[in-house]
Amino acid sequence: MKPKLKTPRPAHRLPPEKLYARLDPETIPFETTAELASYRGMIGQDRAMRAVELGLRVRTRGFNIFAVGDPGSGKTSTLERLLEERAAREPVPDDLCYVYNFEAPDRPESLCLPAGKGRALSRDMERMVSELERMIPRVLSEGSFGHIRAGIVADTRRRAHDLTRRASQAAEKLGLQIEEGDDGLRVSPLVDGQPIDQAAFEQLPPARRRRIETSMNAFHEHLESFSYGRRQLERDHNTRLLEAEVRAVTPVVEDVLGEVAARYRRYAGGLEEYLGQVKEHILANHRQFLPPEEGRGEAQPPELTEPLEDPRVLYHVNVVVDRSSAKGAPVVVERVPTPSNLCGCFEYRETQGGLVTDHTLVRAGSLHQANGGYLLIQASDLLTNEMAWDCLKRALRHKEIRVEEGAGMDQSRPRVAGSMKPGTVPLKVKVILVGTTETYYFLKIEDEDFGRLFKIKADFETTMPRTRENVLRLGRFLGQVCREEGYLPLHRSGVARIVEVSSRRAEHQQRMCTRRAETLDVLAEANLFAREAGVRSIRGSHVEAALLEARHRNGRIEEAVDLEIREGAILIRTRGFAVGQLNGIALYDLAGTMFGVPVRITARTYVGKRGVVNIDREVNLSGAIHDKGALILVGYLGGRYAQEEILALSASITFEQSYDEIDGDSASSAELYALLSSLSGCPVRQGVAVTGSVNQLGEVQPIGGVNEKIESIFRVCRNRGLTGEEGVMIPASNVRNLMLDREVVDAVRCGDFSIYAVETIDEGIEVLTGVRAGARRKDGTWEPGSINAKVAARLAELSDIVRRKGVLTAMDREI
Repeated sequence: MKPKLKTPRPAHRLPPEKLYARLDPETIPFETTAELASYRGMIGQDRAMRAVELGLRVRTRGFNIFAVGDPGSGKTSTLERLLEERAAREPVPDDLCYVYNFEAPDRPESLCLPAGKGRALSRDMERMVSELERMIPRVLSEGSFGHIRAGIVADTRRRAHDLTRRASQAAEKLGLQIEEGDDGLRVSPLVDGQPIDQAAFEQLPPARRRRIETSMNAFHEHLESFSYGRRQLERDHNTRLLEAEVRAVTPVVEDVLGEVAARYRRYAGGLEEYLGQVKEHILANHRQFLPPEEGRGEAQPPELTEPLEDPRVLYHVNVVVDRSSAKGAPVVVERVPTPSNLCGCFEYRETQGGLVTDHTLVRAGSLHQANGGYLLIQASDLLTNEMAWDCLKRALRHKEIRVEEGAGMDQSRPRVAGSMKPGTVPLKVKVILVGTTETYYFLKIEDEDFGRLFKIKADFETTMPRTRENVLRLGRFLGQVCREEGYLPLHRSGVARIVEVSSRRAEHQQRMCTRRAETLDVLAEANLFAREAGVRSIRGSHVEAALLEARHRNGRIEEAVDLEIREGAILIRTRGFAVGQLNGIALYDLAGTMFGVPVRITARTYVGKRGVVNIDREVNLSGAIHDKGALILVGYLGGRYAQEEILALSASITFEQSYDEIDGDSASSAELYALLSSLSGCPVRQGVAVTGSVNQLGEVQPIGGVNEKIESIFRVCRNRGLTGEEGVMIPASNVRNLMLDREVVDAVRCGDFSIYAVETIDEGIEVLTGVRAGARRKDGTWEPGSINAKVAARLAELSDIVRRKGVLTAMDREI
């Protein structure tokens, strides 16, 4: 006769105090945050901030920083503030200018000058051009230079007269006459000492005409010599006049340019050489400072007959980085990191001949602006443009900034023939990238340069300890936000409620979430409700109202699922007992909104050798992790019940009414309970839903989203009416993660709902069936009447049937 087992009392029911870690507002040492000083640091991020400080102190190449953490944790704003505080104590770096390169016009030169000197040099060069435009015409029109010019002109005329006289004498000897006109020399034959025209020439006898033509052909040799002499005379005249002008304007140019050079003589960086080139160019092209009617007069040499460069453009100093008003090192946050925004670009000017560019149209990028300081970039923004990432790497690797036209620049920019190649700029900058953990390891694995260029990883925590010190720091930070945003001060009850919400988001009773963005959103809404209520501070009730409002906004799909369950479209049993079936809980995460959904799990066992078949896996509706959990069930059954007997059974398990892909192993314990119930024939409580993964040893392991899962079951049971038999069974290791809604906690306190925490499958099956799991005795058998004994007996029975009859089911034949 088998002993009758007494139904055990569930020893794993959790008391209400275990379900929620309440923070008593009376333990907070202030009334409102108006009493607190501001807190601008990062709470609970000692590891990350230590790494940042180290990275900022090390100036060796490659020690740039990658800040790793979840979005919304305040990394960017905190790093920006930290960099600004540090940069304020550091020296202001140099200005950056681009100037015309007289030796290679397509390669503008870069000049680095102390802060503020770039703008001063630009003004001085503009003043220099203005003075030369005023003084050079005056010098060349003064009486002293007029005498020199007149002497040169007179000498040229005398020499020209001599040339013409000699040509006339040669013509007379040949019976010809020459006349000088605007279009050159005109040769006419002489008859009886008088020149004749073409008509008279035609009337002459043929013999006379032939003699005259012979004379004119002979004179052509003298004419060529005359023309050559005139050209030489013109060149000599222009050269002498130009040299005289240069001698006349040299003192003026030296005086004006010398004043500029004197102001910047003590500055290195190629400025002295540049000013020397400017002097040479001005003296060689001084006529560009003359008015158009003078600069293009008859005396102008042929090489200057083309349109002249505008001296205000030619000698313009393009100050691309002006730090005249800067205090400390620069901190640049590049929010649109395209190649041109990082490394600079050219702009273009439209002319009749097309698009042109010059050194005055070079524009600085954020690397130029941040040179000598710090550059902060979001990694996600940077990686949206591969060329931008390559541009940044190239600059960091070579420690120089190069403005280039080509692959490194935006494809939308126009291309022109003969584009410029400005001189490179030495780079000394600390780059801080901000991104997620996935982005960091993607770059670490896929890009061999990444590890050499970003050697400091600042890993920001997702949670922090819920200590008294951190609660006080959080209060100071929230008080600072209230003052900056113009909110009402936060009452300590409001601080306590926000701390509790933060613990729920951290999924830990003794920790808080470090994500600031969500907390600040709640604070903004709570401030609105507090102002509408006409109170002086934001209290816990206002925070609760903000949370309820947010839940209502985002709860459409969750409520739709609840409606399907209430109307019976989704079959969920919460009353009575049943064999081989129970309620599991699926977790949905829709763009940050998480909620649980009850799901029916059923198991059927029968004679065969197919083993445990997961139907969802067979039809490709399960992910790899879920498949792993299903295979673990076979390991558990074999390790526990098939040490001496062959495990011969066929079983099928499925999530009923599930038509989307399932992944995760949080339902593996529920699947195992359904399988054990089917094998043992012991019915399980339908009012107790199950979540938790399991290993091959039968240990129940923690899962995520435990609060959302419990609350989803509670809503279903509440809608149907609580009887006290409903509840949820969770892994014992998830108890620390419980931060349940107060409605759930109150129901547990009243005995209307229960939360069970178990460590092993044996503990869980006892809660579900009310039957002892049973221990293995010394002879290898199980305690009579126990769940394990019934499972072992049924497996032995199935194995015996297969062994005696060789039974194969239809499903077995498929394999």
